[in-house]
Amino acid sequence: MIEFIEPYIGIALKLITGMIGILAFLRITGKAQMAQVTPLDTVSAFVIGALVGGVLYNPDMTLWHILFALVVWTVFNMLVRFAMRSARLRHLIKGESVYLVKDGIINFKTFKRNSLEMEQFRLMLRQKGVFSMFDVENVLFETNGAVTVSSPSKTDLSHLLVNNGEIVEHTLGQCGKTRAWVIRNIKNNGFESPAELFCMEWTPSKGFYFVTYEGDVKRGTEEVAADEIETVVRS
Repeated sequence: MIEFIEPYIGIALKLITGMIGILAFLRITGKAQMAQVTPLDTVSAFVIGALVGGVLYNPDMTLWHILFALVVWTVFNMLVRFAMRSARLRHLIKGESVYLVKDGIINFKTFKRNSLEMEQFRLMLRQKGVFSMFDVENVLFETNGAVTVSSPSKTDLSHLLVNNGEIVEHTLGQCGKTRAWVIRNIKNNGFESPAELFCMEWTPSKGFYFVTYEGDVKRGTEEVAADEIETVVRS
């Protein structure tokens, strides 16, 4: 009787160990990946699924094998996420949000680059409650494959200018600003450099939103116009 039950006990223990290990992995790597699926998260899902399934159906692999594999994968995953603090590596691993529609004009190059067809795009719009291109002003294609839509009556998008102490270069192109403009506004609001900031967001109608690495928040601050910066540079 014991010999008959023993294999089932082993399968149950492996399943429980796998579940606990995956929950621990999610707790360690952060909850954000459950809301936003990035290429790294997709790879993690495949690896963990194959890992638990392989151990479950392979009688030669023990609980210690699955624990060791989960620890190795978690450590490697954390190293990759640490490396993503670099803007260049983050761009390579995670990608970036791009405009599918800008000021009411479709960006065909972005459509082709992301193998996106018009019917797929229209489905995404309908899922956002938008049923006509006449109601679309700007559409951002996010890194997780979702779209963010703004209508002509709500065109005041926010822009992430600094992330983890570094100026986000591709955002400057999207909002038509320069590094000099960002740095000048950082100093104008009492900071020395982007390195002091966890993030800096700009909304045209509301101003800036600063968060330091200490958790201090500063918002609604006055903006230095681009022509003022040009005047200072010339003088």
